[in-house]
Amino acid sequence: MIQNPFNKNYKNRFTVKIGQHLKVIAIEEIECFFSENKGTYLHTFDNRNYLIESTLELLEQDLDPKKFFRVSRKFIIPMQSIKEIVVYTNSRLKIILPTYKDEEVIVSREKVSDFKTWID
Repeated sequence: MIQNPFNKNYKNRFTVKIGQHLKVIAIEEIECFFSENKGTYLHTFDNRNYLIESTLELLEQDLDPKKFFRVSRKFIIPMQSIKEIVVYTNSRLKIILPTYKDEEVIVSREKVSDFKTWID
């Protein structure tokens, strides 16, 4: 049975393991998701990274597409974390996030037009 995406219940919190403790992180606290060294992380507005047990591919299905967008192979960002959008080389866009500064968040060329539609 194919589920209507408008009736789908999207994730509104994530549970991460920190040592022997579990921490619940609300979706509103998440600045972005990124993959690095074969791991997937969520980055929060208080500038912390947490390893999560998922891939960006699986996350894409669990996140509300009205609120989250996969800008590249490496990043999924929520609408609320976009601080600035800068025109970048090769018809791409660079997203400035509030605290995530580890590397540039670039909207890949193939996704620019979908991204512009999403933010409108």
